[in-house]
Amino acid sequence: MREENFRYLPEAVLGSSGNGTKERREEPAVIADSPCPCCGEITIPNGGDALAYICPVCLWEIDLFISSEDEQSDQNHGLTLRQARENYAACGAVLPELAKYSSRRM
Repeated sequence: MREENFRYLPEAVLGSSGNGTKERREEPAVIADSPCPCCGEITIPNGGDALAYICPVCLWEIDLFISSEDEQSDQNHGLTLRQARENYAACGAVLPELAKYSSRRM
């Protein structure tokens, strides 16, 4: 597992200054500080409690509503965390058809 944190920078947002001109605003960077429950890479922000966040490495969507690694996840095509880990070990993503979208292609 890599030790460095990843930064995912959202695009700049154009806002109005009130006088009709557009100004450029930068949204704050999201700092990853927790390991993904599937692949173990440090990619998850907010101490692992990120809602609706998808790991860019294995493509597991964080599901705070499952209580064990054998419970099916509605956010992850009905996969259990155990199944997703097995798929990640075999093909580099939670599902073989998603492997081409992973930030780390095998």
